[in-house]
Amino acid sequence: MSSFLASRLSRLVIGGKFTPIHNHRAFLTIRNISNPPTNLFSRLCGSALSSLDSLNLVQNWGIRSLSSVPQSHAIPANYTDDFGATSGLSPLLTQSQAENFAAFTYANRHQKVKPFIIKRRRNLLRTYVGNERHIRHSPWRMNLVCQFAAGQTVPEALKQLMFCQKMHAPTVAKVIRRTANLADIRHGLQPSQLEVAECFATHGRHLKRLKIMGRGRSGKKLRRFSHIRLVLREIDFPTKLVEATTINQKRKWLNRLSIAREDYEKAKLEKAELAELEAKAAELEAARKKKSEEEERS
Repeated sequence: MSSFLASRLSRLVIGGKFTPIHNHRAFLTIRNISNPPTNLFSRLCGSALSSLDSLNLVQNWGIRSLSSVPQSHAIPANYTDDFGATSGLSPLLTQSQAENFAAFTYANRHQKVKPFIIKRRRNLLRTYVGNERHIRHSPWRMNLVCQFAAGQTVPEALKQLMFCQKMHAPTVAKVIRRTANLADIRHGLQPSQLEVAECFATHGRHLKRLKIMGRGRSGKKLRRFSHIRLVLREIDFPTKLVEATTINQKRKWLNRLSIAREDYEKAKLEKAELAELEAKAAELEAARKKKSEEEERS
């Protein structure tokens, strides 16, 4: 009986809490709903909740089953904690909530992020397009190399291609590095903050050649060429953390987030030092020119 009631009421319980009242009664507090009528319980759970003893059973089971889960999984709307490394989007949850692995593993069973919200956030992310054209290789074989990089973060894609024993694996790695450098030049994004959104090969312009066959016959053959298209997109770490369904996935994305932060801060310091050195060099050059002009006048 308890398992039946828990399975039927789990979707309601996950958004609210049980509040005990006198005379062994309980009511369920849900978002935008206060004091629901008794027939709501009877409609959801059948005649098992019609009596006072059944309500007492629901109250005891609900408190016991949710004792280890936070009562509210609502995400506050007025926080400013940006733990997305460099993402300009507001995070879906705070860092303290993201680090609570067990609670969010339980909550994600019923509270999923709507697909249109993820799509809307994905459309706002910055993307960088790279390509390589007229590669003397078959597009079908080139796609076997591209599949090692597609869907991976940039460091993981480069690591996969490093151990790939295909002929044009260094070519795909070169395109990824070149596009990652473009992201660094434009917006200061580091490779640990980027993921490979698209990586595939298409047909290029083929060369027609003569094919010599037996019995004095001849045919034609194609020397195939291919083009590589690559799209790098910045990683939306808050969305990745919400979409993770297991504790290990959440821990993995939190580890990647910490690495991306360190890389971003390190690159920021290096750029500041480089700008300072360039300013000092410009001052010394201006002083040298001024001194040379004074010497010429004298």
